[in-house]
Amino acid sequence: SGGDDWKWGEGRASSFLLPLHPKPKPAGVKAEDSTTAVLPERHYFTSINIGNPARPYFLDIDTGSALTWIQCDAPCTNCTKGPHPLYKPAKENIVPPKDSHCQELQGNQDYCDTCKQCDYEIAYADRSSSAGVLARDNMRLITADGERQNMDFVFGCAHDQQGKLLDSPASTDGILGLSNGAMSLPTQLAKQGIISNVFGHCIATDPSSSGYMFLGDDYVPRWGMTWVPVRNGPE
Repeated sequence: SGGDDWKWGEGRASSFLLPLHPKPKPAGVKAEDSTTAVLPERHYFTSINIGNPARPYFLDIDTGSALTWIQCDAPCTNCTKGPHPLYKPAKENIVPPKDSHCQELQGNQDYCDTCKQCDYEIAYADRSSSAGVLARDNMRLITADGERQNMDFVFGCAHDQQGKLLDSPASTDGILGLSNGAMSLPTQLAKQGIISNVFGHCIATDPSSSGYMFLGDDYVPRWGMTWVPVRNGPE
């Protein structure tokens, strides 16, 4: 659950499904090197459609960060070759510094009155990083009824990756941020009243099989659910 503002059974919002696909282990990594005391460590990616017309992008799923970013032709300083062409924003897609999303991302820092874009930089626990500008574009998701729905989404247009994000050929185009932060995909959709502030996933026990992720509460299994609070830190 992403927050206390969610109430069961209000029926006011939609729900969406996203596919989950297991990522192959990097070459040279043995199975025993990627296990914990409880379960094998697995990495998954999903597919979202961005732009007008909508184009698919494969994104790694990360519950530990809020900002979603896609490798971007802005031009790109350091990018790996992903499965899809780089996202190319139009001028009207670039988020200005005075936008509320930019101020949310950058905190109380003074923004540049003369600047025409909102810059971002995000660092990860493995010391890799991504930098770029914020963009706003249409995102298309599939509803519980199988209908396609377009919505407004703010994300990172990444043009400079560092560290392990560049270590090997990428099988994805970026990262999908699912934390409890204001910039995360569930939080943005919940603030617009599109979904209840809930997301979850169903993963097969077979590590070679796929699964799915749901946004909203329509797919919550009524026979039982393990609820995990989304926390803001390692404590």
